[in-house]
Amino acid sequence: MKADVPVSVLDEADRILDMGFAKSLNAIVSHLPKSRQTLLFSATQTDSVRDLVRLSLQDPVTISVREEAHDSFTPKNLSQHYLVCTLDKKLDLLFSFIRTHLRVKVLVFFSSCKQVSPKLQALCLLAHLLKTTGGPICL
Repeated sequence: MKADVPVSVLDEADRILDMGFAKSLNAIVSHLPKSRQTLLFSATQTDSVRDLVRLSLQDPVTISVREEAHDSFTPKNLSQHYLVCTLDKKLDLLFSFIRTHLRVKVLVFFSSCKQVSPKLQALCLLAHLLKTTGGPICL
């Protein structure tokens, strides 16, 4: 089974550790193959996250959106955008943003996993309606 995991993804590592799952997380990591790619995402760089990186990753590279972060690599072409809006406008604005940025890679974060599937379904429906009608869509 170990050989079947070439890539592992650990999202919200800081929150997982803050919630007391360090032992469980270390147990999972210990069962993964040594030769794998690991993507570890964390909003904050706490001591526990740094310990996890040190103990479970080989030759880690840190990508940060802050230039003052020491020991990190910030790609020159990385840009971060956000928009504050009312709840009833979020999906419309997200769809508009994605439509106007079709030739670039976009990473969208949601506050929970439960939000991803319905939002994806809605965006796919909007894309289908746009393709079918050829005109603007009012939400």
